[in-house]
Amino acid sequence: MIVDSCRYFDMSTFPHDPSDLNTSTSQLKLSQDDAIASQPIPYPGLTNPLSDAHFDELRWASKRAKAIEKAVRYASFSGWATLLAGALSLPFALGKPPMMIFAIVIAGIGTRELTLCRNLRVLDSKAPKKLAINQILLACALSTYAIFMLMSPSGEGMVETAMKTDPMLQSTPELSGMFDELIQLEHVATALMYVMMIVIAIFIQGGTAMYYLLKGSKLKKMHKETPDWVVRVYQTLQ
Repeated sequence: MIVDSCRYFDMSTFPHDPSDLNTSTSQLKLSQDDAIASQPIPYPGLTNPLSDAHFDELRWASKRAKAIEKAVRYASFSGWATLLAGALSLPFALGKPPMMIFAIVIAGIGTRELTLCRNLRVLDSKAPKKLAINQILLACALSTYAIFMLMSPSGEGMVETAMKTDPMLQSTPELSGMFDELIQLEHVATALMYVMMIVIAIFIQGGTAMYYLLKGSKLKKMHKETPDWVVRVYQTLQ
């Protein structure tokens, strides 16, 4: 059967020379390449795949993000200031456990502020609320330390220390009575300082917490009004 079927083929159609076979293969490959090259490119505007509408969305997102960028800068400043305040207080807290605990807590709150600042930079919608809570914790730490110092027995002030160490004052006991009013004034000034510390913590940190919450509402609004792909582009560029 195979022999009979072969009779129907024109043997002249088969190449007699191996070089003819290579030539035929090369021509077939060239024809296939030409066919692929002639196919239309799926994205004819590949050099500029974004339309004007896309650029408008990116511009609007950049404008909406300016308010968030201000909050990011403030959070960065607040975080570094709080961290440095805690770190610089550590040398003065040696041998004083309450002040040591206070300094460590303040430094920890500053570190957390910087971490949340990075989250806010990439438009994390949960970051503003966490930043507000962090400010409330800072206010509580400052107020707690101030109340503790107010309730603690007042130690020797600068005036009392000077009276004990100055040879002239020690040699004239009659002058010691003149400094009693200064000693009392020093204690009152110290108490007022801690009271002001509580008031400032409530207003400054409380106001900052409200500021972060307002930025959080703007950030949520931005997420609702901005396409997801635009938000992802902004996050990638940060």
